[in-house]
Amino acid sequence: MKNWIIFSLLLFVIGSGSQAQNLPKCIEKMNKKDNLTTTKFERVLQFSGNRTVYEFSVKSIPNCIHCPRGLVYYDANCNMVAYFMNSRGPTGFVADGYTLAEFGKSGAQRVTYGIKREDISNQIDKVIAKNDSLNKAGVKQIVQVKMRDQILYSFEHKLNPKLPNCKDCPITIVFYNAKYQPEVTFQVGGLAGITANNGYKATDYTSRQKLWILWNAN
Repeated sequence: MKNWIIFSLLLFVIGSGSQAQNLPKCIEKMNKKDNLTTTKFERVLQFSGNRTVYEFSVKSIPNCIHCPRGLVYYDANCNMVAYFMNSRGPTGFVADGYTLAEFGKSGAQRVTYGIKREDISNQIDKVIAKNDSLNKAGVKQIVQVKMRDQILYSFEHKLNPKLPNCKDCPITIVFYNAKYQPEVTFQVGGLAGITANNGYKATDYTSRQKLWILWNAN
């Protein structure tokens, strides 16, 4: 019996270490600390429907009254799917597709709920499934957005690190419609600020509503 307990503990330690090493890059970047607050990854949760959620604790120094304290949860693409904070009273949030019970917070007070998620077209789903192709093309992120009262998908590309002064280079972001046809291309940054084609304006870009991160580069 004693040997079995030791063996089980070893499996737990090995499994936990392996799990921590396989975190998505965007999740690893969520760990942060400043003079007041520390945000730290705690554990991976598996929900029904093959949903993986990453739990972070948020702790602040005792004498900071307004500082955040509690738990925050993200999915594998770093969409915030829930939080339960308690700085000056409890507050909570649960995204569409999740429930309080799944987070063990059935009795939580002052909880708000996310807007209903928009369906993703089959054409866009097929593009997202091609991880290797997206990485080779230098795509950084695919985000579902609402712009001019229509659902579009932004394809943001990585900056070319070989270009001089690349931090000042404009970023090209192409927005596609549900049929995976280019709707508008924005050049963001650089001397021109924000430029667009196809009759769109800079204000369309700045007023867009970010709905959901669908894909992140490896």
